[in-house]
Amino acid sequence: MSNIAPETAYSASLHPAAVRIVAGCGDAAPEHACTVRQRVDAWKRKRSSAVFHLWLLSSLVFLAPASFVKAQSKVVATFSVHAGTYQRINVPVTASLQGVPLRLQDGALQLFEITGGEDLPVASQLDPGMSSRMTWILAGESPPGTVRNFELRVVEERRMPGGAGPVQVEDDGESLQVRIGDKPVLAYRYTFQGVPEGVDEIYDRSGFIHPIWSPEGEILSRIQPPDHYHHYGLWNPWTRTEFEGRSVDFWNLADGQGTVRAKQVMERTAGPLFGGFKALLDHVDFTSGEAKVALNEQWEVKVWNVDPDRRVWLIDFVSTLNPATDAPLTIKAYRYQGFSLRATETWNDETATLLTSEGFDKSNANATRARWIDVHGVSGAAAGASGILFMTHPGNYNFPEHLRIWPVGQNGGVENVYINVNPAQESDWELRPGNSYALQYRMLVYDGTIDAALAERYWQDFANPPRVEVHPTGALRGANVLVYTKNGEGYVHENIPFSVAALEGLGAKYGFEVTASEDPALFTVESLKRYDALVFSNTNNEAFDTDAQRRALESYVRNGGGFVGIHSASGSERDWPWFSKLLGGNFERHAPLQDFTVEVVDRTHPSTAFLPDAWEIEDDECYYLKEINPRIRVVLAADLATISDEEKEQFPGTLFGDRFPVAWYQEFDGGRQWYTALGHRPEHYEDSRFMRHILGGIQWVVGGISP
Repeated sequence: MSNIAPETAYSASLHPAAVRIVAGCGDAAPEHACTVRQRVDAWKRKRSSAVFHLWLLSSLVFLAPASFVKAQSKVVATFSVHAGTYQRINVPVTASLQGVPLRLQDGALQLFEITGGEDLPVASQLDPGMSSRMTWILAGESPPGTVRNFELRVVEERRMPGGAGPVQVEDDGESLQVRIGDKPVLAYRYTFQGVPEGVDEIYDRSGFIHPIWSPEGEILSRIQPPDHYHHYGLWNPWTRTEFEGRSVDFWNLADGQGTVRAKQVMERTAGPLFGGFKALLDHVDFTSGEAKVALNEQWEVKVWNVDPDRRVWLIDFVSTLNPATDAPLTIKAYRYQGFSLRATETWNDETATLLTSEGFDKSNANATRARWIDVHGVSGAAAGASGILFMTHPGNYNFPEHLRIWPVGQNGGVENVYINVNPAQESDWELRPGNSYALQYRMLVYDGTIDAALAERYWQDFANPPRVEVHPTGALRGANVLVYTKNGEGYVHENIPFSVAALEGLGAKYGFEVTASEDPALFTVESLKRYDALVFSNTNNEAFDTDAQRRALESYVRNGGGFVGIHSASGSERDWPWFSKLLGGNFERHAPLQDFTVEVVDRTHPSTAFLPDAWEIEDDECYYLKEINPRIRVVLAADLATISDEEKEQFPGTLFGDRFPVAWYQEFDGGRQWYTALGHRPEHYEDSRFMRHILGGIQWVVGGISP
């Protein structure tokens, strides 16, 4: 059982990497690590006081006292949510937590959105009985092409942002009422309703939804109208079926052939983001002379708390059908059956408006197909109207299903808003024993009116929800990473102390140990066995003193070791062909320092999954490499049209057309490799997006993530 629970205290000892940072170069750090720390101090002394203070502010997470570091949260997974080609507003998203090591953690789970360097707590909820699925609301507006990034952390105390109030389910002994805060949304009747005085009890039934309330409290459904006593709010019976060679009508109760009865409420769910229930219903056949259950049905109803202003309700309805015996049940083609609403008596030809996704209205929508159907009419709401948008899912049988509606003039033109979404209007549907058949619908309940464009956007959210990429970080926890910074004779980057501090910060945050060194004496076969990854951070020119050190690196890689190269690492060991193949290329030249655009080539990799399609790089050098290893798999490429460089016609010219690779990965000589050419300035290592780019590379080479 998971140790994670709200209000559970979280305790963690100080990470070894943090010990070194807090203690400085003393007994807690190997002697070779001190040289890097000494260079950090020397570099700081060269900077102006203004810049020095900025560095301190950005580095507090690394230089904090032990008591502060102990309270830091642990990241167990990161998520990238892609809006895709549609605009999104307050849409639910769900992520699988499969592979995320929840059972190894103590504390509370808290989701954060990472935006502009700021960590914003986000309310989230685990699906009941499915702790491997987490749901949250992609709050506010997400334009097409947007990528929003989140982290799941284990913290001492969970923070729940304010909202419309939790979704609750109240049981009054006859019905379940689902509420958001103090406002009712819908009620599910699980006991027999009873019939009006003087009406035959054959019309009595259970297992339906009524009332459906609008956000301002208007009742939009109706049961047992005198014109059709068997109409029950929102209900889902089948009219023409064949079972064991007999015809059974579960819809028209007066015929006495069948009925639908609530059997059991299996589950009730309440929470900050959604609430609802699962219920079993029996489709009972009377035609054999005794009551016999012919069809099992499960309803899963989920009410979403998507709108902090409570202007709309979002309701998901899933019906799952299973034959109850060894005999199949065939739903025969008929004009009305299945998911249906009998609307409020105040709606009629004059007071209600209907529109389908195909542009049909109340006069001509009957027997047409539709992805969605919107109906609204007069009400006592402030806007004078309320409505329901019905959406059907592409996974449904015979999608888009046919509609049965009462056209203009039906029922004498009064009290005549009735909507039925029918997957078996034109053809039979055989339900075979041992199989399950699911139908998914979504309803948007609102006050006022909506237009076709808004209805289409809501349907796209339902049919094509935002894509969520999950990147567990658990494989990094406990890993050992060597950050190597040796430079031979020649140019040495000022960014090295910043890169070291930033990588140590990643280690403290994600639970892996970082050893930073510029000492090539570490490169022996035995010494390297302790490391899960080697990060060559801005090494340059001769990175080793002896061939034995080079052979040790070869042995490490051939035994499955991970290698990460950052920026000028591509200028290291330029006369060693094996190293060039390992890194993926050999530095040739770079364009002048400037802003330019980098495009995501492969979004499946954890180092790029969270990036926008076009990443605007500020004040960096675009590196051009030669001897590119054809085995590399490019994840980022610079748009050469955005780079001002008088020499680019000579090299790279049109080597890769109008793009040039700047980040890639590969499996080489038994190990895993990842490289980014970005990261020239010290400030780049204070950029959370750039550091997440590097983190994704480390994750991949360690083996925690496979594209």
